[in-house]
Amino acid sequence: MSTSNSLDHLHLLRVELARLAEVKVEQLKDPIPHIEGWTVHSTVGHTGWIARYATQALTSDPDSPPSRSAIPDPPPGEEVLAWFDEAQRGLIKAVESADPDQLRPTFIGPQPASWWTRRLAHETSMHRWDAYSAFGSPAPIDAPLARDGIEELLTVFVQNRMDFSILAGAGEVLHLHATDIDDGEWMLNLAADAVSWEHGHGKGDAAARGPVSDLLLMLWSRIPPSRLEVFGDIGILNRWQEAANF
Repeated sequence: MSTSNSLDHLHLLRVELARLAEVKVEQLKDPIPHIEGWTVHSTVGHTGWIARYATQALTSDPDSPPSRSAIPDPPPGEEVLAWFDEAQRGLIKAVESADPDQLRPTFIGPQPASWWTRRLAHETSMHRWDAYSAFGSPAPIDAPLARDGIEELLTVFVQNRMDFSILAGAGEVLHLHATDIDDGEWMLNLAADAVSWEHGHGKGDAAARGPVSDLLLMLWSRIPPSRLEVFGDIGILNRWQEAANF
């Protein structure tokens, strides 16, 4: 069972936005080591763009998503920091004003407005980690948010963004074991066109064991499986990362 409803996603979103907003002008040109062609500027700009898109979605008819072309591109240079600050303030205002149960447009169809609060908490935490990885060892994603992030990935992104022709599931079982939280084990069954999952402990064809933040980062292809304790067929994890078009 997901713990998403027990998390204060608005608080977590505020925390991660504030962390990303601490980026300095002199750091904007630093490359993101695990995303080819991206810099800290790219990450801040992308997150600000997503915040603006979500802000519009939170006031749109559920069957009329905002036009992506209507959202301006991030400005070049250091102006991106003020642009991001404006975006985050607009997003928080929109989230606070929204009825969390009111249906709004999303990329998986109409969902309660609270869907966007959860999504942006995860979006921002991941890109904060990206940005900070460019100039040091980034702090892990907070464990309760990372746990929820694994389940959001499994329920939203895998079914909508996974390239199953690359994953090529044939009934293999992947066991994920978070070592720093309670109730942090998942059993994933990899089928030809879907991934089903449940909480539990068992023997899989492959297993990855480590802190919950690292498990989430691995599933999002931010870190290699070798950063975790891996048992069994590591090729399953390598195929996952190649197929994860998230």
